Amino acid sequence: MTALVRPITKDEIATYHAAGVVLLRGALDLAAVNLVRRSIDEAAATLGESKQGYDFSRLTRAVDNNDDATIAGADGGQHNVSAVVNHIRNSGKPLLYDPCANAREGRFLVDTAVTSRVKDLRRFALNGPCAEIGGKLMQSETVRFFGDQMFLKEPGTRERTAIHQDATYFQIDGDQCCVFWIPVDPVTIENGAMIYVRGSHRNGTLYKPNVFVSQTALPGSEGEIIPDIEGHPEDYDLVHFNVEPGDVIVHHYKLLHGAGGNLSRYQPRRAMSIRYCGDDIHFKNRPWAPRQVHQTTEVIDGAPLNGADFPVVWRKSAHNEAA
Repeated sequence: MTALVRPITKDEIATYHAAGVVLLRGALDLAAVNLVRRSIDEAAATLGESKQGYDFSRLTRAVDNNDDATIAGADGGQHNVSAVVNHIRNSGKPLLYDPCANAREGRFLVDTAVTSRVKDLRRFALNGPCAEIGGKLMQSETVRFFGDQMFLKEPGTRERTAIHQDATYFQIDGDQCCVFWIPVDPVTIENGAMIYVRGSHRNGTLYKPNVFVSQTALPGSEGEIIPDIEGHPEDYDLVHFNVEPGDVIVHHYKLLHGAGGNLSRYQPRRAMSIRYCGDDIHFKNRPWAPRQVHQTTEVIDGAPLNGADFPVVWRKSAHNEAA
């Protein structure tokens, strides 16, 4: 599982550093795509077994209907959902919906740490080609696995993914962290293509993390307020990519990005996000960050990334020796 399907070019590396995001066409073979697709389907089918899995569409409908029993039923995992919902209500900021004429009522499912319960996906994340790709893009001597998240937007999903920056959801700091977005379906703007603010990783600004389906910042979070990019897209250098299974998008963890709903009639949008860190990353205590209930490693402010939760998955020296 370690061989690259194709080389990563100097232009792709340069694009990653300059724009903060790069599209890698045909980076994964059919076997890898099928493995990731099966893993997503397994995670979605067993979402109720995950303490870090959420049906965002069910929760947004509960908010709209003032169904506090459903909201309270989602407490006890990664988030205190009731407190977050009250915070959204007090903020006065709306939930972000795309107008959807589709008669279907799709679901927006999110699950964190799928690799902790789906063995094939963990094998892919630790031993597959993404670790080497990450090392080449980040230009790091070593690469550590950092985490993963599953995203599924079914046809007729109205919920947008608010523009956000991954960095302040993570209890790390430094420059060398990259995020792989691996689609297993054809994705266009109609069914929820990722939208990136090119170059937004370069100014050093850390932004408050939001609640994902609203621009409301997480309670107690620190950083700058994200500007209203959704409301003024013409003011920003936005880019999106139409992708096919086998394509991979990689972005810097400080890059601003988001996505629309899935307005298609039949095409799901399934994707895995897998994160890797390089040499300069160290722990940064962020008390507001979402709980990682699967992790056992203690976060010690300023310490280098370590522990069984963050194994080394690639070394440049080993790759050069093998070559």
